[in-house]
Parts: sequence; C-alpha cells; structure tokens
Amino acid sequence: MLSIFRSGPKIIVLECLEISKTRDYLIEEFKAKDYDINTAFEKSTENTTIIFMTNKKKDLIRDKDIGKVLFLENQAETVLCKIINDKRCDLILKSRMAPRIIIMKTFGNTDKVIDQLIEDYQGESGDFNEILENTNQGTVITFTQKKIGEPISISDLHGRAVHINSDYPKVMRKLKIHDLKYLNMGFDNKDWYELVIKIYDSYGEYMLHYERLLKVLEHLEVGFILGEAWGKDAATVFLSVGVYRIRFFTYHEPKDIKKILLGLEYLDDGTRIVDLDLYHKRRKIYWTDVMQKSLRDKEELSKVYREEIFSQINHKTQKEIIEMEKKILTTRS
Repeated sequence: MLSIFRSGPKIIVLECLEISKTRDYLIEEFKAKDYDINTAFEKSTENTTIIFMTNKKKDLIRDKDIGKVLFLENQAETVLCKIINDKRCDLILKSRMAPRIIIMKTFGNTDKVIDQLIEDYQGESGDFNEILENTNQGTVITFTQKKIGEPISISDLHGRAVHINSDYPKVMRKLKIHDLKYLNMGFDNKDWYELVIKIYDSYGEYMLHYERLLKVLEHLEVGFILGEAWGKDAATVFLSVGVYRIRFFTYHEPKDIKKILLGLEYLDDGTRIVDLDLYHKRRKIYWTDVMQKSLRDKEELSKVYREEIFSQINHKTQKEIIEMEKKILTTRS
C-alpha cells in the first residue's frame, strides 16, 4: 500500500578495447539506448540495467572515465550470459558490478532518517555519485521525497546517500522489517490515525470497488491497510445491509482521506457508483466536514476532489481506474 523502498537499477562497468564495437553489439542484441547518466537513472526500474563503458584500466571508474552510458530493459545477468553464450567476450577486457542501489522514500526530516541508518548499519554518508565512483561493493541507499513508484531523476535525490558494507538482500530484508520505524522517524514520531473505511454497494460488487479504492490509495501513497472484513450495518431499525470494512493507518488528517473517498463516489458525469464512509474513533466523518465555502453541493464537491485525485496520479493509472469504473457500470443494469 505505502511502499517506502524499491530497488534501483543494476549497474555494470565494462572495460572495453573498442567502446564503439561493444556499444553496437548491445544496441543490436538488446535494443540498448544511448543516454546520459541522469536520463538513464530516471528511466530505470529494478528490472533495468545501466552499463558504463570505459577503456581505462582501473578498478574504480570516475565520471570522466566513462566513454558511453547505455540503458537496457534487461536484467544484468541476462546481458552477461548472452555475451558469454554469443562468444563475444573479446569485446570486454574486464567487468564488475557497481554496488546495488536502494531508493528510499522519506517524509519530513530526511537527515534524521539518514543518521539513524548510519547508526543502525555502521554506514557512511556521502554524495551518491561519489559513493558509486569510490566503491565496488556493498549497498547504497539513496533518498527521495517523490512518489517511489514514479520516475526519479538524480536531481530528485537527497544530497546525502548512505553506503553500507553489506550485501543487498540482507540490507533490504532488514529495512522492510523496520520500515515503519524509519517512516515515523522522519515525522519526528508524529501520531498516526487509525481509520475505518466502509464500502456500501446495493449491487453487491464490493471487490470491484475495493480494487479501485486500493489502486488510488496505493498510488497516492497515503497509508497502510491493516485489515479488512465483511460486516453488516443497520440501515433502518428493521433492515441491515452488507458492508466491507477496511482498517486504514495513515499520517494524513481524517478529513484529507474523506476528500479522497468523496472524490471516488461519483464519476465525471455525476453518476454515483458507491458509498464510501469514513470513521475515526467511531465518529463518522461526513461530507459536510470537508465542504468548501463556494461548494455546498455534494456532487459538485465530489467532482473537485476527483479532479485533485487524478491530478496526482500518472496517465497509466488514470486509464486503469477509468477501465475499472466502466466495469462497475456494467454491473448496474
């Protein structure tokens, strides 16, 4: 739901006799792209590889020693295996893996989180590029306050990174165990809110609404789902209705979450497709609690908050949500 870690790209340093020949081979076999370092990093995911090519015979390669940077939509292991299988090792004099990269999302006081990581892992802080230049082992953690699932450029990174002299799997495993610790530390141990979201649908398509809600909350990165369960609520004295309850843990004010829920109740054309109620400490948060002075109509207010939601998520996710809504509409007839 709210992920604060993801892997960065794998980086291979290739020492080549003729950089141009190696480049041509990688472009032909892997559809590699010529990019500068910043563009390659921004386009990267945990499944991509960046290759630094050099003709300098050094264990540690500086920025000025890099002759070419290539970006590949392939795992590093796949690239190296194919070079061997194609019997093209003549293209390469030497290769090495750069330290694995972990990108960590922080909130609030990033330096406080960095200092705690240094203490916990006996790490050292420094400039991200300089760490990559000066070491060829261990793990580098770099930090951003951007959404972790979106493209992140080097300019989006915090000025300090942390180098830990330990293997990537071990570091990542421990980080995931203590993710809330570091997340909360950036907030200076601010109190979190435990909320209950209730989904009502007279057509009974609860899972469609749940999946849509989950996708929005996930991409807005506003909190964690702690649990979910079926239940019943009293609609009148003599009638109970089914409800799907979600326990939600967030650092946002309850009213901010209510705005999101209200924005999801109606479609662009004003069609209401679901009731999404919100409770904090058993008190219901009403739509009138998030009413704006100039907007006192629930449908119009929902439209405003829907536009805010869509402005904060990427185009791909917008299309996925709209497709979900079309599927929901097919259940109305």
